[in-house]
Amino acid sequence: MSHSITSPHILMGVVASAHGVQGQVKIKIFATSPTSFMTHKKFSDKSGKQLFLFKNFSVFKENIIIGTLEEVTTRNQAENLKGTELYISRDQLPSIKDEEYYYEDLIGLEVRDNSGEQIGVVKAVYNFGSGDLIEIKLSDSRETVVLPFTREAIPTVSISDGYLIINQIVLNQFRTTKRDEKSL
Repeated sequence: MSHSITSPHILMGVVASAHGVQGQVKIKIFATSPTSFMTHKKFSDKSGKQLFLFKNFSVFKENIIIGTLEEVTTRNQAENLKGTELYISRDQLPSIKDEEYYYEDLIGLEVRDNSGEQIGVVKAVYNFGSGDLIEIKLSDSRETVVLPFTREAIPTVSISDGYLIINQIVLNQFRTTKRDEKSL
């Protein structure tokens, strides 16, 4: 299977709530740092059609910033943006090093075991502050499992070929349901 990078846009953050009474918004960022997010002033929706232009930003917490939009001047306008995802064009991003990945490129990859058999698909990637986590929807059940995105748990990632290999021992440690040995 060949996995193409389908989205020309990368999710950088989402509007979490309004902040204050003058139309500012709190943004949960998915960038590597507040600085890397704040270097951009123009964001769009996933399709690239609706634009969001920011005048300025300030850091609120480690992964939360406050943003002031060009045409949003009231709290009510800001509240209407809650849940809005903020994207930038992929070509605005810096090149990444070996063994670095954009979350967007991992979602949808096949998950294979050590023998190469497909056992699931990457559903989501998270970071709640203590390291990257990867959520996998397993093929043989309705179960999803969340694993640390480490070399021990996931020794191989091939974006161009559309898969990653998971350490079966680590997977079994994180599974919530037990299966008999034959089905492994």
